[in-house]
Amino acid sequence: MKELWKKFDEVELTHSSVHHLMAMHELLKKNGYVRGVDIANHLNISRSSVSITLKKIKHKGYIVEDENKFFHLTDEGLSLINSVLSKRRIIQLFFKSVLNLPDNIAEAEACKVEHLLGEETGHKLMSFMGFYMSNSKIAAGFREDFKKFTYRCNKTENCEICELDCYLAKGQKH
Repeated sequence: MKELWKKFDEVELTHSSVHHLMAMHELLKKNGYVRGVDIANHLNISRSSVSITLKKIKHKGYIVEDENKFFHLTDEGLSLINSVLSKRRIIQLFFKSVLNLPDNIAEAEACKVEHLLGEETGHKLMSFMGFYMSNSKIAAGFREDFKKFTYRCNKTENCEICELDCYLAKGQKH
């Protein structure tokens, strides 16, 4: 557990870099081309900031720049975008359908974690949601039971879920 926090640094790209790639993807679909200035305008950030990030992304092999200064996603870049968008969609669906969060919160929360989840986690979550949303009697029963279920914490010490203090009781007395 001591070294676990360092795993965050093992993520291939930063949140910002992923959003630069996603902006490129959107702009390429919309316009058929993308330049650094287009990304800057799309993300509402400075051109110099975009330039720095694009150099890093280019160095990692996710984009290429042609002789006219237009950027293109490589196959590796497209694969990454597909992975991130798929994980975002499934996380958003989980937050909305299972946790019953409003659309705007589900979208914002999914955006925060989409690029941090590994592929195995994304696939497991996809499998869970496939089951959860299926017509299976077991899944239907689970959905109904979960809607009715309210977790009530009755322990103040040695809780199996909370670490230090009851998370649900913050600001409340047991």
